[in-house]
Amino acid sequence: MKYSQVVDYIHGLGRFGSRPGLSRISAALAHLGNPHEGLNVVHVAGTNGKGSTCSMMASIFRAAGLHTGLYTSPYLDSFTNRFGLDGQDITPDELVAVVEDIRPVAEREGLTQFEFITALAFYYYKSRQIDMLVLEVGLGGRLDATNVVTPLVSAITNIGFDHMEILGNTLGKIAYEKAGIIKPGVPVVTSVDALEALHVIAGIAQAKSAPLRVWGKDFYSRPISGDLNSQTFDYSGWVNLGSLELKLLGPHQVVNAGLAVDVALGLQLSITAGQIRQGLREALWPGRFEIMRTCPWVIMDGAHNSHGALALSRTLDALLPNRKIRLVTGILSDKEPAELLRLLKPHVLQVYACAPSIPRATNATELASIASELGLAAAPYESVAIALQTAVRDASPEDVVLVAGSLYTVSEARVGLAAL
Repeated sequence: MKYSQVVDYIHGLGRFGSRPGLSRISAALAHLGNPHEGLNVVHVAGTNGKGSTCSMMASIFRAAGLHTGLYTSPYLDSFTNRFGLDGQDITPDELVAVVEDIRPVAEREGLTQFEFITALAFYYYKSRQIDMLVLEVGLGGRLDATNVVTPLVSAITNIGFDHMEILGNTLGKIAYEKAGIIKPGVPVVTSVDALEALHVIAGIAQAKSAPLRVWGKDFYSRPISGDLNSQTFDYSGWVNLGSLELKLLGPHQVVNAGLAVDVALGLQLSITAGQIRQGLREALWPGRFEIMRTCPWVIMDGAHNSHGALALSRTLDALLPNRKIRLVTGILSDKEPAELLRLLKPHVLQVYACAPSIPRATNATELASIASELGLAAAPYESVAIALQTAVRDASPEDVVLVAGSLYTVSEARVGLAAL
């Protein structure tokens, strides 16, 4: 098979939909020799911030000299983005080889798309004899395909309202699904601050005799200063570390970084303060308040739910106060477009509504109508690229063009921006 055929094949598995449960992937992995067993894993769940936190953890482990895998979703620029190894993506040739190896087993067991991709990841990382795997949950936790592992530590970033049709319509129900990654006796670290959700997590951890550390109680990360280039913060917990530098921007990233540091130090791998500093300083995660251009400013952020939109709004308050935003946005129909726009409304001068090229996207005309009903100036555009092009053309040198609403929108905007 060629690389393009492999990607088409994997995307074609999406027709089987999502079928929560661990029986199919467990059977497939057994036929493949259980490659997930014996891997040193940090397992990360949460509503938002998983990818950023995973990226920071992986960067710290790389700085400490560990041969590190990073499994995340979705991807922004290339399907190979999902499978990181020592800061680089899996190569197209490697991807082809692994798919050809596991395809017969996967088809016999009837794996869904995400199950196939997860089995592929375990098989690939086992073959590369990695020292550490940072493993991001796909959806929820309890029934997610990644939950076949017994990790060294489980981490839960935060709990908010998303995927409620699957995970439940209260923070407690959602927390129950996320906390499904907690294993007996395995330490848990969380930055969840919603009391309803934290109560559920604490109860499950106690029932499973899993030691629990909570941000704001057992460890802290406090911002010191920041601008549009980087920010600094202090960490206190296992040790005290001052003036840590982070290129990922926004107050929420300080919390994510505190979680990443606490997890890394808690593993007792003799990771030094210098390695922590280096790892955080070098950590990058595209599409998260990512400054793509200046004059005019073009910033891209994957905020796609109310929790993410609130974090984005606070970042705008902190870094771009009193600046009006030209918002290029495409939002999936199973999210809450009106709520997301409501949270961003105080910052927005004009909405450029569009729809990324996936079936679940809200129609651009409908999205513009929702924005108009909120009192925002809005117009629909036939593609993400055209919406972005128009916003950049309309902007003065001091204006800010912000792309947000979905990582799918950000992905298409990155391609569109490169063509401008």
